[in-house]
Amino acid sequence: MLLSSLLLASLGACSAGPIKSCKTLAGPGWSTLQKPPANAAELLQLENLPGGSEVTWLANGSDRLLACYYAPGLNNPSCGGTTAYEFAAKDGHWASRNLRSEVCPSDSDS
Repeated sequence: MLLSSLLLASLGACSAGPIKSCKTLAGPGWSTLQKPPANAAELLQLENLPGGSEVTWLANGSDRLLACYYAPGLNNPSCGGTTAYEFAAKDGHWASRNLRSEVCPSDSDS
């Protein structure tokens, strides 16, 4: 029983990891989207990125989006890496703006 409780707690922590890591990497002012933006495939194509459920999308206003990928570590699932691609709209056109990346983020505030 104790082992199954620990396993469930561990799985719960892992499932919260990607969103927390992406929000930390994005910084203040960004909020998680409930579903990908309508132009998600088009934006990911700008950086030759795959789509899919592993992408967490964040927004900062209506003209800034962030596609965030989180990969758990192979040896230590709580020590993974996050890569985020920022996209910005100007004059009706979207462009890739910058790349942010963090490997094995500190988890001192959990």
